[in-house]
Amino acid sequence: MELLQLRYFVTVARTENITKAAQEYSIPQPAMSQTIARLERELGGVRLFDRKNGRIFLNEQGRTFLRYAEKALQSIDDGVQALKSSEDHISGSIRILAIENRRFVFGCITEFSEMYPDVSFFVSHDYHDDRDGEFDLCISSMQYHGQMHSCTPLIKENIVLAIHESNPLASKQMLQVGDLKNQVFITLPAHSALHSITYSLCRSCGFTPQVRYICDDPYFVRKYIFENMGVAFAPEVSWAGRFRENTRIIPLKEKTTTTSYLLLDENRYLSPACALFREFLLKKARELKGNLL
Repeated sequence: MELLQLRYFVTVARTENITKAAQEYSIPQPAMSQTIARLERELGGVRLFDRKNGRIFLNEQGRTFLRYAEKALQSIDDGVQALKSSEDHISGSIRILAIENRRFVFGCITEFSEMYPDVSFFVSHDYHDDRDGEFDLCISSMQYHGQMHSCTPLIKENIVLAIHESNPLASKQMLQVGDLKNQVFITLPAHSALHSITYSLCRSCGFTPQVRYICDDPYFVRKYIFENMGVAFAPEVSWAGRFRENTRIIPLKEKTTTTSYLLLDENRYLSPACALFREFLLKKARELKGNLL
């Protein structure tokens, strides 16, 4: 079994498309098909894919083998990175799953890149991204993500209400959650902390929120408020300065906070570049005005 076979297999497994995988490696489609067929023979005749109507589908055996192949390739890539790394020259790549605090992470990457121009970044904001084995760091409101169980609090902040200035409640200096019983709500998807907070806060005050708009990007939550389409609970620090001029931010009488965490897999090799960026994130978070940690 060859290393390149594993890389080809992982790519085909993820795309479930021989042609696309072949194009990614700039090889003929028949060569990719032959490599996968040879791998199946070397595994004792195990079929990793089901074939139907000219298409391939990763089957149960394929999914099992994919988990181990990904771990093996990641270990090899970590080993290569370890050999290339040196304390006097910080370089390499950092892969981040930033589910929360996207703007904060972006700002940190920008500043870090100026200091260490030979470090590259891959960043995903996908709530449903389960490729945890591919990421070095994760920023999430959950205290674990896949294999990432090593957890450090990053930002703790108050929850406030964002509301259009024309809403009758916008003149209040402080609001009770119960005042929002008849309001239309805007929030993030079900996997987000904001979604959970929206429902738990309202239900604790005796009503279920009228959630009419769910956006997968905080930008559009704020834009819907700008268009006066509803109200939204919002993290005070993470979204500070991001609202339009017609949006009022009002504190809640029911003090509620949310915490985001910096996660990593402590069993994985952490390159010097990644370790340095982790400490940089923690340092910049401590300097944030309004961070309650």
